[in-house]
Amino acid sequence: MLKKFSLLMLLCLVLFFFCGCAADRPASGSDDASGSGDTRKIIDLADREIVIPVYPSRIAAMTGPSYEMVFMLGGHDRIVMTKSGHTTNYPLALLTNPDLANYEGIGANPSSAVNIEEYLRRDIDLVIYYNNDNELKKFEAVNLPAVVLTLNINPLDTVEDVMTQTLDEYIDASTRAVRTLADILGGDAVAEAETWVKYCHDKITMLYERTHQLTDEQRPTVFWGNTWGENILASYPLNNRYYEIWLCGGKLVGPGAGTGNFPEVTREQLFEWDPDIILVDNHGNYPELVIEHMYKDDSIWSSLSAVKNKQLHRIPAGVFFLDKGTTTTLMMLWLATITQPELFGDIDVKEEIKYYYREFYEFELTDEQAQKVIDGWYERVGDEPDL
Repeated sequence: MLKKFSLLMLLCLVLFFFCGCAADRPASGSDDASGSGDTRKIIDLADREIVIPVYPSRIAAMTGPSYEMVFMLGGHDRIVMTKSGHTTNYPLALLTNPDLANYEGIGANPSSAVNIEEYLRRDIDLVIYYNNDNELKKFEAVNLPAVVLTLNINPLDTVEDVMTQTLDEYIDASTRAVRTLADILGGDAVAEAETWVKYCHDKITMLYERTHQLTDEQRPTVFWGNTWGENILASYPLNNRYYEIWLCGGKLVGPGAGTGNFPEVTREQLFEWDPDIILVDNHGNYPELVIEHMYKDDSIWSSLSAVKNKQLHRIPAGVFFLDKGTTTTLMMLWLATITQPELFGDIDVKEEIKYYYREFYEFELTDEQAQKVIDGWYERVGDEPDL
């Protein structure tokens, strides 16, 4: 009798142990068709239904902003591979996460071919990848889930369409990627994402309240130069960034929709627009050389208003470029102080950056480091653009 009782107690303890372990795991959501309980289905930003692990623990963050997004949500210890540039090019990313230097990195961009063996031999269980159908099919063929989290992959077609969206619609669209990623990661990432969404909502609403009644005449014109080499003429389609510039109190000029990802305007067109402000993007090689070249006394650009008035501004950079990933709202605060300095004279950009790093990266920046972020803290190793 005693023996039977002991065996019963042992069985109860075993069941208790396993039930306790199961309770500690993240919620599984809906199971896949196999009903195994180890996977579930999600919808990514390309509106693809994908079966993913309930708890992905070996992630390949391959798109430009994806490492920063996972890091912000507390999932850095689950990344095992990333774009090669992330392990070398961002001094502040290495300061906030010294383990980053030990991650395996390979080259990746929207048009590069996937070598599926690179992922299989590292036992990756989730890939964050570009919205490239041909390459995504390679992951599908080996049952390796690859999710698309690229922001603005389907921007509204025209400026008129962009300007008909409500503020809430813009905030929902611009925060969808982080919310989707938080759902993928599970656990504390969900609460962290909601804290971040509230930050974005509050700051973007503040921008709107201060700028939405400005007339076109009160808004300085802004050209977003997506540089390649020393060429300032590459840009983005106008609809891609129009609403963000409008929220910051400016008026974006540039090529229309349907002109490709990085359309190039003519020199004559840029002089016709004669923008008040030129933003120098970090995509191309050495944006600081672009600014230096354009400011030369004998430069072909010397008669542009933005050049004459010293209004060339490089996009800030920290863990990643501030205009991408989770930090777009932070970039907009910076830009608002440039486009409308009187309306936003109370904004201390350094302090905003320090707050963001403390709140979302759990890292205390010094004033000097915050200034380096504003100046575009980036050290290119190799020639591949960070897209």
